[in-house]
Amino acid sequence: MSKLIQIISILNDKDTKIISSLITSPLFNGQKRHQVMFSLAKKGKLKVTAFTQDERNTMSDLFQMIERYLVIRHAEQDTLYTQKTLLSTYRHHENEKLFLSALNKSKTTAPSSEDYEYKAVLTMEEWQFGQLKSRFGHGEVDKIIHNDDVASIIRKLKQIIALGAQATLTSRQLDLGLFIQMDAYILERGLLEIPIIKVYYCIYKLIFVPNEERWFDAFSEALQMHEDRFDNESIKAIYFPAINYCIRRFNTGDKKYGELLLQYYLNGLNKNYLLTNGFLSRNTYRNINTVAIRLDHLSQAIDISVRYAHLLRPEEKETAYQFNLANIYYAQQNYTAALDSIQQVNFDDHLSNLFAKTLLIKIYFETDQDRLLDSHLDAMQVYMLRQKILGYHKSNYANIIKYTRKLVRLNPYDKEAKEKLAIQICEEKILTDRDWLLRQIT
Repeated sequence: MSKLIQIISILNDKDTKIISSLITSPLFNGQKRHQVMFSLAKKGKLKVTAFTQDERNTMSDLFQMIERYLVIRHAEQDTLYTQKTLLSTYRHHENEKLFLSALNKSKTTAPSSEDYEYKAVLTMEEWQFGQLKSRFGHGEVDKIIHNDDVASIIRKLKQIIALGAQATLTSRQLDLGLFIQMDAYILERGLLEIPIIKVYYCIYKLIFVPNEERWFDAFSEALQMHEDRFDNESIKAIYFPAINYCIRRFNTGDKKYGELLLQYYLNGLNKNYLLTNGFLSRNTYRNINTVAIRLDHLSQAIDISVRYAHLLRPEEKETAYQFNLANIYYAQQNYTAALDSIQQVNFDDHLSNLFAKTLLIKIYFETDQDRLLDSHLDAMQVYMLRQKILGYHKSNYANIIKYTRKLVRLNPYDKEAKEKLAIQICEEKILTDRDWLLRQIT
């Protein structure tokens, strides 16, 4: 598929109409041949054959026109960029009337009182314009520096949170760089009094010092008080690390975090925090169902699976729904129905496959299908080696295989061996199915 076809595929109807009207305008300076090719391309009528050099040139021109349109459209939607551009342009021309008019408009249409970067840009532009009149004007230099410092810290916190959350999944050590000094500066200057910094800082602590439970309590309190200060995208950036923290604590056996985790999931669903481009990921959908089942909220698990299935991507909906059904049937000890549903599951990502394979382990074990279980464990181990699963997940599924094998070999009449294995399972740090393994011992 050509780049032109691909870029046209991401346009909505409004975009295509606007671009079509702009092709021959002075902005794009296109010709009739560009309009004809654009019309054919958007209708899917471009024949995939060898193009002449002129046709390739026309396609290249069109691609660049569409890219220019996308940049312009994005720039217009970026309030900070548009206001800064206008202010700096009027300042460059030393037009006081236009500058002050744009400045007043910028102040009254600020996206949020918490947008320190926006405030830093406005105050800096105002100061620079003032310097044109008098080099001895002081302006609000302290406010400029403060706003810019806070904006820089918030930007760095967002970056550290995003990279740190990903590094945690792969057990990679992250170099915090300049933020080590910023951390000390935040505490020294009392910047945790700023609500938006407080929330981000707590999440940062959850990721990098997960053993200090006080930061989760502080985060929960701060988010409850200041949730309305964040836009939807910002909420997502802090919501998922909080969810992952609850998952880790729940997987160590702390039931309190299981209930908190389910609350976060349901609140996130009801407020659309968990959606990306309007869709719920199949992994999140599966996780919510699994958590509800592990908490013995089976009716809630059924309700969740049915109620939120419409939020899944169309191409993932049936597979994800069938997996949740398999999980529910297994919890009801309806093993035949669980196997029927799981046979309809065809995931193309490693973690979903490992989830499904783990469910088969439980079914084979509980139905005494020892040969199937043994060969399945071998195949799962080979699968993990081939896919090079990393970090937390590699350790978790390796432990599930290890302890299932020990269960199979366990003498059910050897009380001492059973107690020893139970202790090993309890002391294992990373093990999502700890409760299931312990139940099989008893």
